[in-house]
Amino acid sequence: MKSFVLRGLAFGLALLLAACQSAPAPVDTLAPALQQIEQSLAQAKLDSAREQLAALQAQAGQDARVRQYQRRLADAYMQQGREALQRGDLDAAARAIGQARSLLPDAPALGSDVRQTLEQARQ
Repeated sequence: MKSFVLRGLAFGLALLLAACQSAPAPVDTLAPALQQIEQSLAQAKLDSAREQLAALQAQAGQDARVRQYQRRLADAYMQQGREALQRGDLDAAARAIGQARSLLPDAPALGSDVRQTLEQARQ
């Protein structure tokens, strides 16, 4: 009877040790930075969001969420540029569209069509 109890204790101890050695759940270290960018975008603080994104890119590498926020920021700059064009503020429009273009240089909407629109508006 004594050996049965000892075997049970040994087995229980082995199970307890195995449970302690399991890997902890992965922690998303990018979540706070992404949340901060989200807040900056929501408050239309685009330059702040751009700085935060640049810092995050150095840390995150090829994380797809960074690219998603890069696109969102470029869209926000494009919207800012459109609004500036509607107000007739060509310098602000050019700056905003330039920021969008620097974020997504290969985007077709940010190509020569935008440049031509700005040049026509200046004339």
